[in-house]
Amino acid sequence: MNTRVRRFRFVVSCALLVLAALAAAPARWFIAQSSTETPGEAEVRARYTKYEYRIPMRDSVKLFTAVYVPKDTTQTYPFLMVRTPYSVSPYGADQYPKRLGPAPVFLRDGFIFVSQDVRGRFMSEGTFEEMTPHKDVKKSPKDVDESTDTYDTIE
Repeated sequence: MNTRVRRFRFVVSCALLVLAALAAAPARWFIAQSSTETPGEAEVRARYTKYEYRIPMRDSVKLFTAVYVPKDTTQTYPFLMVRTPYSVSPYGADQYPKRLGPAPVFLRDGFIFVSQDVRGRFMSEGTFEEMTPHKDVKKSPKDVDESTDTYDTIE
């Protein structure tokens, strides 16, 4: 068999494999989605109360923070905190996301979810600095980094 025929068969075989994979992808996606359903906005709204805060940091910059607290107040809950430059939307105390936490089990098990826009992003004040370097020695309230912002938020 000459080289051109082998190359043609190889290209056709690869193209058929790609088409088969693309055809099967929606079916796999549907199966994965149906087996790991995420709770919708209605379930989040039914189980949680949303609060929005502008939390002052040690240098007076205010960071936007959304807190989702379980409506069941008969027990205490651990909290999960996410600080992100990618937005903690939806904004507005009456606006709820379609899901909370890294997986649906966290919503069902009961956690307090704390989501915060980092400095200079979206609803937070300040200047955004990607990958703020850690400052071992803080000489004044103006010496801030990710650890001080996290500490001030929890405090």
